[in-house]
Amino acid sequence: MSTTSLTAGNMIAAIVQWFILLVLLRVYVYKPLLAAMQRRKDNIAKQIQDADSLREQAQQLHDEQESLVRSARDDAKSIIAAARREGEEQAKKIIEAAQREASYRQKAALDEIQHERDMALSEIRGQVADLVLMATGKLLERNISDEDQHRLVEEFLSQAGSVQ
Repeated sequence: MSTTSLTAGNMIAAIVQWFILLVLLRVYVYKPLLAAMQRRKDNIAKQIQDADSLREQAQQLHDEQESLVRSARDDAKSIIAAARREGEEQAKKIIEAAQREASYRQKAALDEIQHERDMALSEIRGQVADLVLMATGKLLERNISDEDQHRLVEEFLSQAGSVQ
């Protein structure tokens, strides 16, 4: 029997060899391959979970950044408003001080004008009195006593003062 025919013994031997090969493949190849695939699956799931966690953190940071920007804008607006109010108050104070100064200077000028007017009137009265005395002296061509001169001057000044 040298032919390679299929016999029951050969078939049983082939089945046993296939069974042994399957057992060996299962133990040395399939289980490590399944374990490697499971580790890979777990690793991919962990990376997805980490990516989701990082995405959430990035979203939180983005929200915090937007909140800080809004807060900074609000702060800037309040600072600008405060500066504007302070500028307006400062302008009011400057205007009020200028008005007070102008009022003071106006009053001082009016007082000085009144004083100068009074002095001028006093000087004019003195000159008028002198002129009256001279005119009176020439008209009367006589000697008037000091008492009469004084009385005439007072009378003339009172009449001149009432004419004003």
